[in-house]
Amino acid sequence: MPEATAAPLPDIAGRLIERIAIRAPSLIVTVWGDTIAAHGEAVWLGSLIRLMGDFGLNERVVRTSVFRLQKDNWLAREQIGRRSLYDLTPSARRISAAGDSRIYRPAPPEWRGEWLVLILGPSTAEVREKLRRELLLQGFGSPSPGVFVRPDGDFASARDLLEEFGVAEDVVAFHSDGALTDGLGPVRRMVAHAWDHAALEQGYREFIQLFRPVLAEAAGLDDRARFVVRTLLIHEFRRVTLRDPMLPAELLPADWPGQRARDLCAAIYRAIHAGAARHAMAVLETRAGRLPKPRAAYYDRFGGIDWENGDRQQAAARGGTDR
Repeated sequence: MPEATAAPLPDIAGRLIERIAIRAPSLIVTVWGDTIAAHGEAVWLGSLIRLMGDFGLNERVVRTSVFRLQKDNWLAREQIGRRSLYDLTPSARRISAAGDSRIYRPAPPEWRGEWLVLILGPSTAEVREKLRRELLLQGFGSPSPGVFVRPDGDFASARDLLEEFGVAEDVVAFHSDGALTDGLGPVRRMVAHAWDHAALEQGYREFIQLFRPVLAEAAGLDDRARFVVRTLLIHEFRRVTLRDPMLPAELLPADWPGQRARDLCAAIYRAIHAGAARHAMAVLETRAGRLPKPRAAYYDRFGGIDWENGDRQQAAARGGTDR
């Protein structure tokens, strides 16, 4: 007997799928980071295929994407009989956790004028390029070749990354309590050169334009639609915010839209997260059965979300983010 065709998604979810350029491997990474990892269990491939069908992805596309993510050391497979159980690899789990700390924070941290400066030593072109991409994901900018800066003094995460790449002994790290130049003018010029503010600003403004209408319609969505919308919400927010170094306000251009986009994302997330999680728990299967409820850290997202009252937060979530 052929499988039953899923009911059409509400207009708001369907429009998002049409307007967002979806690459299956990247979307699966978002689903793992936003949903599966938060529940803390490996899942059967067959149940993942069913879940990704909500985005119009067929079985062949999902299998090919998962295979590619396994080759890229993002997913690990455990074969049990004829079934495959998948989970994040240790390195993917580290990258995902670092991304979570940037995606789900309610606001950029307070800046105390500190800078972390890394000067890379000799290494192969391949290692330098991979390391550069990882440093950018950690919020570093590069004002000149081989030099990376970040406006904080936290070396721990950078040290872990350097050790993972085997270059910790070849990198010189400095911690500064502030620039010695007069005023912030030279620092702002360095920042403008080290980070692409124009692309980030455009990304945030496009995000706001795309998702502002969702806030008004979120209350009427069923759990399946809420899962689709929440996933695409984080997929698009992740695409922009992981390129954002979270610079302090005094170093940013006037009328910077980053916090407005973050407030909008948080408001929608709070309004639909519980229904989205229920849908994932109903579809995804683990070794022990259905996907369990999210772990404790999940409820710290965006400064705190409430499972029991998540559906009732829609009224409170409206307004205040369209400024």
